[in-house]
Amino acid sequence: MSKNRLTLEDIQNIPDVPTEELFIKEWNKSILIQGISKKIQIDLGRMFDSDDSDAFDYQRELLKACVKEPELDDKTIDLLYEKDSKVIDNIFLAINALNGVGGSASADEFQE
Repeated sequence: MSKNRLTLEDIQNIPDVPTEELFIKEWNKSILIQGISKKIQIDLGRMFDSDDSDAFDYQRELLKACVKEPELDDKTIDLLYEKDSKVIDNIFLAINALNGVGGSASADEFQE
C-alpha cells in the first residue's frame, strides 16, 4: 500500500471547507465566509433547477450556506438586500472566489 494513498481515516480528518474573513471596507466590518461542500453544491444545483426557484432563491440559499458569521436568515438577508448592491455583489464575488468559481453571482447572469 502506498504511504500517500488516501484512507477512510484521512477522509474523516480532512477539513470540510475553507473559511475566510472578508473585510467590507464600505462598512468597516468583516464577515466570515466559507466554501461549499459538494453536498451543498448539489443541493443548490437541484434547487436552482426546480420549477419553484429562481436566481434570487439561489442567491439567498448561497448566502445562508456561505456566510457563517453573522449567521443569516431570510429576514436578515432581506435587510441586507436593502443595502448598497455593490457591497452585496462583492460578497458574492468573494464567495465565488473562495469556491473557485469565476465571474459574479448576479441574478441577470443566472437567468441567461
